[in-house]
Amino acid sequence: MGRRDDDDEREKLSWREIDKMRDHSRHVSREPKGYRERSLRSDWAKKQHLKEAEKFFLGKKGTDEYKKAYAALHDKYGTAGFEEAAKKFIREFGPPDDWGTLILLLDAKDPAVAREALIPLKGLYEKRSPIEQKGLKGKLKILVMTARDKNLREEAQKVLGGL
Repeated sequence: MGRRDDDDEREKLSWREIDKMRDHSRHVSREPKGYRERSLRSDWAKKQHLKEAEKFFLGKKGTDEYKKAYAALHDKYGTAGFEEAAKKFIREFGPPDDWGTLILLLDAKDPAVAREALIPLKGLYEKRSPIEQKGLKGKLKILVMTARDKNLREEAQKVLGGL
């Protein structure tokens, strides 16, 4: 019976105190409990770091201003505001990298804007589908026949000959 008397004399611990003792134990891991939880955290962190790295390497083209100017260029295509949007885009960011936007720039009335699109289009030509290649050739033939600027006509003819 001596054993029972010892139990009664000892102070009972509350659940909070028991949990606190468990948290400070050497046997309890401080890291997330499951593999899934750890992997979710690391995947999310990786994605965030990759996004930031992409923005860094894109330079100006990774900014919100670029996205707005790009959207404005596409939204204003076929309207009176297209010329100004195209000039502003080229002035601030240089020629775009994508095929569709470069094709749009060929329709600009300003010959300098259309000339800015010719060289990148020539570089992207081989990677495009036969239909897109044929479309570019047709667009360049029309440009050669209808452009008012002699230099633009000559450059379009030169690019057409090199395709």
